[in-house]
Amino acid sequence: VLAAVSPAAAKPLRLAATTTDLAAVAREIGGEDVEVVSLAPPHTNSHSVEAKPSYIVKLIKADAFLQAGLELEGTWVPLLLQGARNRALMPGGKGHIDASEAIEPIEVPKDVSRSGGDVHPGGNPHYMPDPENARRVARHLAEKFAALAPEKAEAFRARLKTFESRLDETQARWAKTMAPLKGRRFVAYHREWNYFAQRYGLIQSGELEPKPGIPPTASHTAKLMELMKAEGIRLIVTDVWYEKRTPESIARATGAKIALMALFPGADGSPADYFGWMDDNVGRILKASDDQAR
Repeated sequence: VLAAVSPAAAKPLRLAATTTDLAAVAREIGGEDVEVVSLAPPHTNSHSVEAKPSYIVKLIKADAFLQAGLELEGTWVPLLLQGARNRALMPGGKGHIDASEAIEPIEVPKDVSRSGGDVHPGGNPHYMPDPENARRVARHLAEKFAALAPEKAEAFRARLKTFESRLDETQARWAKTMAPLKGRRFVAYHREWNYFAQRYGLIQSGELEPKPGIPPTASHTAKLMELMKAEGIRLIVTDVWYEKRTPESIARATGAKIALMALFPGADGSPADYFGWMDDNVGRILKASDDQAR
């Protein structure tokens, strides 16, 4: 039996993922049958990652490439793929995996003019904080991995079943924990938590950015504070890579509390696995809301 197993079949699939959230789910499905590296550090804004030569080396060695899609990585991934010259990883190649193919995007714009800021024509690309999207991505990966390594297909599908069972249990707990925040209004630095908000019934009422990707301005900030005071919005959601001065200034002026979230596993000390990362973010927003209530 051992002689019948080829060396290629025994080797794990080498997978390069753009972000740590995708890498985390890939590890859940791939287990010991994959080796996963993530390119963008978790504390980095994935819209503007430096295309380092070391990333190209990782892509040269990879059997598969996993991206969030919806143009999240549009400014840096094409350069890396061109530099790697790994045909299997190029769009249309057998090793190119676009996770966004598995989900239903929200906020697909009718107007894709750049005058609107950093607009994503395919919709909002920050979908992994919704556990149901993680489920869809996991199913997508199980089938893609199975196509790349058919001899391990059953193992991938078995891990998918385990992942979904665990997700069922934790989703019920997250929903119960987040229930007191249903209907809570908040403002965010950028439109990164909209899928999370939609899943748990929070309402995003504005952004610190006047347009997506455009830094806050004095006039926009003043209008946002007026809105928050008038409508009693006392929660600000931001991420680790944004400057702190503006949200702190708004918080002082409005009495709001700041929820510093981790958009990617491993950012700001958050756990590297999907479930731990979600637990951590649920705890972060709850703490800010509890502090506000005191």
